[in-house]
Parts: sequence; structure tokens; C-alpha cells
Amino acid sequence: MTMERSIIDFSFALLASLASALVLVVQAQRPGFISINCGAPSEYTDEILNITYKIDDGFISSGKNMEISKELIDPEKVKYLNTIRIFPDGTWNCYNLRPEQGKNRTYYIRASFWHGNYDGRDQTPIFDLYIDVNYWSTVNYNVDYGGEEIMYVSKEDNIQVCLVNTGTGVPYISALELRALDDDIYQPGSQFLLCRWRFDLVQSLTMYGFRRLEDVYDRTWTPWNFNNWSILNTTSAIDLSYNNDAYKVPAKVLQTAQSTMSSNSPLYLEWTTNAVPTNDAGSLPLAQPKKWIVYLHFMEIERLRSLKREFTISMNDNQFTKTVSLEYLKPVLVVSTPISGPLITLSINSTNKSGIRPILNAVEFYNVHDLPNVPTTQDDVKAINDIKATYYIKRGSWQGDPCVPTEYIWDGLNCSSGNPPRITSLKLSSSNLMGNIVSSFSHLSTMEYLDLSNNQLTGEIPETLAKLPNLRFLDLSGNNLIGSVPKALNLRVQSGSLYMSLIGNANLCLADSCSHKKKQNTILVAVVTSVSGFFVVFFGALAIIWLLKWKQIADLARGC
Repeated sequence: MTMERSIIDFSFALLASLASALVLVVQAQRPGFISINCGAPSEYTDEILNITYKIDDGFISSGKNMEISKELIDPEKVKYLNTIRIFPDGTWNCYNLRPEQGKNRTYYIRASFWHGNYDGRDQTPIFDLYIDVNYWSTVNYNVDYGGEEIMYVSKEDNIQVCLVNTGTGVPYISALELRALDDDIYQPGSQFLLCRWRFDLVQSLTMYGFRRLEDVYDRTWTPWNFNNWSILNTTSAIDLSYNNDAYKVPAKVLQTAQSTMSSNSPLYLEWTTNAVPTNDAGSLPLAQPKKWIVYLHFMEIERLRSLKREFTISMNDNQFTKTVSLEYLKPVLVVSTPISGPLITLSINSTNKSGIRPILNAVEFYNVHDLPNVPTTQDDVKAINDIKATYYIKRGSWQGDPCVPTEYIWDGLNCSSGNPPRITSLKLSSSNLMGNIVSSFSHLSTMEYLDLSNNQLTGEIPETLAKLPNLRFLDLSGNNLIGSVPKALNLRVQSGSLYMSLIGNANLCLADSCSHKKKQNTILVAVVTSVSGFFVVFFGALAIIWLLKWKQIADLARGC
């Protein structure tokens, strides 16, 4: 009985362990998450964050893995800051992210940077960061860790994050992370939201910035407090499971708040484009106007006996106003309309009705960025990427969008200036192309100039090239093409609408001569076959006669 009980206990323990391990694996592989530890030698699961980080392979084909200076490795910091990927070659290097949720979804994308003096030069580079074909930010972190975060709606299934060498040092990156969001939150529309600050208003600033494991979107919340504001907090358990708030701010973020010293004093903030918000009025320099959207998070954490805490929010002299009334332990989110100006002001005033001090639990500040550049039409993008993959083309500039931005157009391409841009010219002369001419060339429907000369292309010329309506120049010289030239291409050459060069293809011939040769060859084969048959019969008959003659001579000899 004891042994049976022990076996049962062991079985349950084993099942529990396996179940726990399975839960950890499932949690580490959260749906909608792409996590890349740039420069890492192998994939791993972060024990603190419980997130699986992948290596760069499969997301980017350029760059080199490096470790930061050993003197700067800090076990208190997340592991992905210990390695970086650098890009000493090429101007334009792009990560290709393909979230399973696909296009027309809002994604939270975070790029992390810590130079870590990996090269021993004590000098950090400055470079640009792009999201698809549009400028995101300039990376310039002099001494310590930095990060860039955006809320972005992808128009295509693939999202490109590109590092651009601007001539002031080698670009680098520590981590790149993507999180799929609910459709009804952080809606930037045709723009994107650049996160400038996300503050958890707390008393202690011992932590530089942190990520809450209970934050389903894995947002970073920086501990912060403002001068001359008082601290409120609660230890009451907050159950947010009943709440339908899609923003899902973690309970621990909402458990603390800041307030003014009296109900007669407003919570007041002001900031400019580059300066951190402050409640010291008049202390900041003016900057260029930018559009801002502010997300204000509130929750009542004090038990008030009779009155409710009520206040009015105002931004930039009532460009935006909102009155809020709080209930105990129920979160409230207020999202401002876009506000612009060289100086942004935010005031939260208690209403006369309540007479209770205003509070603020957490706040997010975003710049609204336009997306002026339109990507290349997707049919052309797919076709040129198929060509790149088929012929294993490895050119440093062949990353990201082929035509946009115009200063980083792919080497060998010309594009139209339309909306969207189209590929009009492709020069791949002496590019070591091998194999047949694939149909993807024929899908570049606006192409005018195609140069595939001096390669090792084989097979026949596809007739579909004649269907490119704008094609004016076609150079296939110096290859190993066979067969005849399609009639449709010959007709375009004869009409003067197409110049075509076929020099150096020894086994290629024009359609008429090839047809004539085929007829000649057919007749020749028939004649040769007939003559051969005649001679076989003729010499066979002679052989039989010769054998019969010798037989007669042999018989006569025996008779003698």
C-alpha cells in the first residue's frame, strides 16, 4: 500500500512538473510576440521576463555579432544588453519582421540600444532608424542605454525596421521586439505614435525603468515623481479581470499615484519637444511645434466616505478638456486629442463639487508622426524579391523597400516618382545569374529597361517578356540561351518598339532560320534514313549471294 501510494504521489508530482514546464514554455512563447536579442549566439528564454529571445538569423542577412565591453556587463540588467549587432557595411540595413497577425493591425515595436563600448573607442555613433519607408528617429545615446518605442499600423504583412548609416559611426542595435495589440487601442491611423515618456508615478526612483510581467503588452513603465507633489498608494489587491479596459495597465502601476498638496492647487505640467515634462513653470526653453497625444491613467485608491474625486483636465488653454469622476479601484483612461505648439501645458483641477485633491496614477506622452513616403507597389516588391531569392543576389543595398526612400534606392534599379513608385529599370549585367529566366521579370509590368547581359542564363527566352507594355530595351547578350526567339519579341523589334541584343548566345537563333533549319533537318534525317535502309538491304543481299556461292564451291570440292 505504501509503495502504491508512493508511486501515485510520484506520478502526480511528475505530471505537475511537466504541466509547470509546459506553462512556462507557453508563456515564454506568447502569441503576437517577436523578440530578437541582436548579436546573441543562440536562442534562450529570459528567466526574469519569461520571454524567449531569438537570434538575428532569419530576420536580417547583414551585420556582425559583437559583445559589449566585459567591464560593462551588469547582471542587474536584462541579458539582451550584453550583445549587439553592428552594421559596418552598407548604408541601409533592414530587419524583416513578419507577425502572424498580418497587416492592418496595430503593433507596439521597441528597439533597444546600448553601445557598451564594444570597440574600446569610448565614442558612440549617431544614425537614423526607419520604420518601413519612413523616418522613425535618430539614435544618439552618449553613455547609457536607450530605447525607441512606437505604436504602428502595418499596411503590409512584412514590417521593415532599418538602420541607416548617416556617416557618423557604425549603426548598432541590442534588441528588437514586436507586440501585437488589441485593435481598439493606440490607434494612430495613417500616422504612428512615437513614445517619448511613459511614467508610473511612484515615490521610489531606485529603478531606472522596468517591465511588468503582468503587462500583457510588455510595455516599459519608468518610475517617476514630480517635485512638490504628494504620494498616494494602496496595498489593496486590485482585480482588473472584470474590467473591459483594453489598455490593461498593470495593477501595480495603478496602485500608486501623485496628488497636489491641496484641492485648490492643480496638477500642472509643461514640456517642449525635447525636454522631459516638469511642474516648474517657465523653466523650459521653447522648441519647434509638434503634435502630441497624452494618455492619462487614473484610479481611485483611497476609500472616500461620501464624495467622489472629480476633476477637469485641460491642455493648452482648453484645446482639449475633459471632466473625470473616479470610483474606488476602477481604472479610467483619458486620451487627449492631438495638441500642437512649441510649449505644451497640462492642468488637472479639482472641481468645486468635490473639493478633493486631483490625482494621476500613470501617464504616457506620444509624438504624432506622419508617414509621408509611400512604399513601392507590392506586385513589384514581390517580383524583385523573388528575383533576389532565385538568383541568390547579395548586394548591400538590396534591403528594405526597393525604391523608397529615393536616396536609398537599390543598386541597379530605377523607379518612377509615382504614388506608389514602380520599378522602371533593372540592370543585372555581370551578376553571375544562373538558370532559366524566371517569370518574375515579366511581373514588373512598368519596366522599360532590362539588362541581363553577361551572365550564365540558360534555357529559352520566355515569351511573357513581350507582354511588358513599356519595355524598350532588352539585353540578353553573353549568356547560354537556347531555342528560338519568341515571335512576339521579334515582331516588336521589327516594329521599332523594342531594341534587343542577343549577341554571344551560340545556341540561340532567330525564329525564321530556326524554323527553316528544323525543316531541313527533318528532310535530311528522312533522306539519311531512307538511304541507310537501302544500303542495309543491298549489302545484306550481297552477303547472302556470297554465302550461297561459297556453299556451292564447298559442295563441289567434297564431291571430287
